[in-house]
Amino acid sequence: MDPIQPKYPITPVTADAPRGKTSAKTGSSAPSSVAQEQVTLSATAQALLHAGDDQSESSRIEALRAAVRSGSYVVSPAKIGQGLLQDQQQLLARPAPSTRA
Repeated sequence: MDPIQPKYPITPVTADAPRGKTSAKTGSSAPSSVAQEQVTLSATAQALLHAGDDQSESSRIEALRAAVRSGSYVVSPAKIGQGLLQDQQQLLARPAPSTRA
């Protein structure tokens, strides 16, 4: 199951509709005459939604999993150190957040 997609369909509920009671015809808790609401996803949310679609990333992750299972995956302390240094340099390069009293 896709963790971003809901397990059950989401239907709008109006203030005058009784909660918990579903329409036998539609199976939803809202009358069929209610206009559907639209949601717009940010660019970041859209990128996250489609992140699992990348086949090369999926195959790379599966190869890593197989290497870990077989015991052939080698941890490189030098690469870990380089990554930590890069992260720290990026954090230090950011402007400090303004603080309000």
